[in-house]
Amino acid sequence: MNIRAIAEKTGMDYEKVMEDFCGDVEAVRSRLQSFASSDTAVRISECIASGDYAGARKLAHTLRKDAEKLGLGELMTKAGRLEEVSDEKFAIDWPGVETLCTTTADAIRGKDE
Repeated sequence: MNIRAIAEKTGMDYEKVMEDFCGDVEAVRSRLQSFASSDTAVRISECIASGDYAGARKLAHTLRKDAEKLGLGELMTKAGRLEEVSDEKFAIDWPGVETLCTTTADAIRGKDE
């Protein structure tokens, strides 16, 4: 797993992440793999389908924090907005955020090549 290449594909702030992880490449790799295998996006979709927007917002918060830790600024911003919008707006905005989650996870897994 080439972290610098992943950073270029995902917009990850490589320098900040490496600083935050004190240069521990294995810790960054582990965190990236954890993000890529996370089911948070699926769980948010399930919450929306069942009308559980409180649950969806809690999961959006988790997604935002995970994105923040990995220096994924665009995803962090978009997930953060979901925490604050109406239920209707959440449902409208979610597909775009979900796509960003998927493309980011795919880039981490190397599926975008």
